Amino acid sequence: MRKDARLLMLFGSLFALPALACAAFAPRIPDAGPLPTAQGEVTAQDCPDNRGKIVNSYDSMDRSGVNYGLYLMNPDGSDRKLITSPEEIHAMEPTWAPDRCRVAYKSFTKAGNDDIYVITADGESVSQLTTGPAWESSPDWSPQGERISFRSDRTGTWNLFVMNADGSNVQQVTDYTEGIVGWQTWSPAGDEIAFSYDLAAGDGIREGIFGIRPDGTGLHQLVRFDGDNSAVEPAWSPDGNTLYFISNKAGNLDIWAVNSDGTNPRQISDWPDEYEYTHSLRVSPDGTQLVFYGIGPGIEEYREEIWVINTDGSGLKNITLSPGNDQWLDW
Repeated sequence: MRKDARLLMLFGSLFALPALACAAFAPRIPDAGPLPTAQGEVTAQDCPDNRGKIVNSYDSMDRSGVNYGLYLMNPDGSDRKLITSPEEIHAMEPTWAPDRCRVAYKSFTKAGNDDIYVITADGESVSQLTTGPAWESSPDWSPQGERISFRSDRTGTWNLFVMNADGSNVQQVTDYTEGIVGWQTWSPAGDEIAFSYDLAAGDGIREGIFGIRPDGTGLHQLVRFDGDNSAVEPAWSPDGNTLYFISNKAGNLDIWAVNSDGTNPRQISDWPDEYEYTHSLRVSPDGTQLVFYGIGPGIEEYREEIWVINTDGSGLKNITLSPGNDQWLDW
């Protein structure tokens, strides 16, 4: 019963069931040069001490209500450090900038919706990038750090957008009128964004993963499973040759992989029933491990935890083992 509820929570919250509409795409998005942050212009090697560190959203549950802040920690879970203000209680879905000096994330605003923010990794400066009544989420940086992709319902349906790293020049990439664009991520080469989308087109397919160029052209399907099986939350290997994702094709929410062209689908993990709710899949900087959050043995004590596993499916390890909820993350 608990596993079924978790499946409904994951897929029901990220995807709807209407039919897939025809897609029309925006004009080509011009490349932008490097953009300054609140601390001044940064380059790709400005914060090398942060390379290899994990950023995640954590609620210690030692206060009443929701209290999610952003934390940095070593890849073994040690030396956890809060970087958002203690008053920030809805910081979620963090993603590292390539320079490792900044983190983009979403937060619930006083206006009553989620917007995209950028915080410096030392926590000294925060900038709000999106405003207005729409809901924005799931930011991800282009490989050079000059643009950020994100999801938004500003068109009435969840679509994919790209903006400059200072929040300017917002461009719509997909133009679905039904269904929901889900978790999305740039390819290491920067020439493609992979995203999950709820199909439900009457042909027995529930969700699939697509690729599209940042200018809105070249839409193509990378992962397609028949029946009620789903494929969500794509994550590229650093070399761009492999796309990892989460699917319930084998029963539980396991990790799968395909080649970058969508060929050779293969199952990476094979969880026993006490492991549930695999979510927020990311790849280590060296490409040898995968990290995600989920529930394993000890749920009553630890709740949702961060786990790492080798890309061959071996070496599963809980790296947080802390009371409270460890959730959205990037490595």
